[in-house]
Amino acid sequence: MVHDFLEDNRLEEQKFEKEVTSRLKSLFHMQIPVKDMDASIAWYKENLGFTLREHYGTCAFLELPTGPFLMLWQTADDTTANFTVDGASMPVLLYATDDVHSMRDSLERNGAVITFYKKESFGWVLKFVDPSGNMWGVVQEHEAR
Repeated sequence: MVHDFLEDNRLEEQKFEKEVTSRLKSLFHMQIPVKDMDASIAWYKENLGFTLREHYGTCAFLELPTGPFLMLWQTADDTTANFTVDGASMPVLLYATDDVHSMRDSLERNGAVITFYKKESFGWVLKFVDPSGNMWGVVQEHEAR
């Protein structure tokens, strides 16, 4: 009797897990705050390779060749898309690149604040801050051997 009850509950849990995991299909877009919309759009295009998809005044959609959209929201609020772990600032957004070194060089030449640049066990990690104070992360994974 206990075995039947447990088995019935396992089946219900599996059914529930299947229903829950199938509700979301993909990440549509991410949203970050910016202080100056036009300057931010130009900066993301020139420094990170985004293209402008739509511009609605106080918000805009940017895109890369693959992946979800990046939505910018202009705000005067003192807010950024970062968080901290044990006092260390962490980026919400991490992107992949094939050439982290030239990206770092280009960002430095264009005045970006580089906060982290290090070879880790899985690849190179670059963290930098955009003109609105949002921290970004870029990863270049080691090639498979």
